Amino acid sequence: MKKLLVAAVLLISVASYATPPEISEKVLKAFKETFKQAKDVTWNEFDDFYAVKFTNQNIDTRIRYDKEGNVVQTIRYYFEQQLPPFIQCKLKNKYGDKTVFGVTEMRTESEMSYYIILQDAKYWITIKSDELGNMQVHEKMKKA
Repeated sequence: MKKLLVAAVLLISVASYATPPEISEKVLKAFKETFKQAKDVTWNEFDDFYAVKFTNQNIDTRIRYDKEGNVVQTIRYYFEQQLPPFIQCKLKNKYGDKTVFGVTEMRTESEMSYYIILQDAKYWITIKSDELGNMQVHEKMKKA
């Protein structure tokens, strides 16, 4: 009887987790018109926004939409080659002795930031850059 009860609870919790959120037509239309090639699309609904996670042109992307279908924030995860050439040049000039591990690009209406994770033999260093190439150390951690 215990096994049956545990199995029923597990089934109910999995079923409720697997239920897709109800995304407004405005938001779905805005997304589908812009990202026709999106793959592995996953939606989440929150109190005042929708979040979508997907892959577009081999770049992992997350977007927040307000309830009216307007983009509020974008986050993209990629590698050095996808950085704008201007930022790549500034980065190589200032941190040429380090290797780029990955990039997180964050964009809102008022700000564009790149968080560039660098590494060398001893440290992980996160550099924050704006779209003009102004760079500063955001975080530095010693490797174990």
